Amino acid sequence: MKIIWTFTLLMIPGVVSSMSLTGFSGGEVNITCKYDKGYTENKKYFLKEQGSMRRDRIRTNEKDKWVKNDRFSLYDDTSSAVFTVTLGNLRERDSGTYQCGVDIKSGTDPLTEVNLKVITGE
Repeated sequence: MKIIWTFTLLMIPGVVSSMSLTGFSGGEVNITCKYDKGYTENKKYFLKEQGSMRRDRIRTNEKDKWVKNDRFSLYDDTSSAVFTVTLGNLRERDSGTYQCGVDIKSGTDPLTEVNLKVITGE
């Protein structure tokens, strides 16, 4: 049996929080990131750190609807001030460090670090 893990992460400006999760190859993970209600109009994003580089996996300014980019989907629920990222068809190479964040114009983007480990198994 494959288990789908859902996590809610609170993003506080100026503070980087972090968490770890494990998913199974072929399955999916859902990551729910909470943000300050003052940022409902801002872009939301999910990126992967690769060495000193950061590569967007999905970024959107769309509100209250699903946006898809390859195996990544993002839904920004502005009434609850949370956005959910779903990564489907997990692969071992998806393991690594990600960040979900809110794009703000001045100051440091509030970020949540997500350490994902994808394992193969039943």
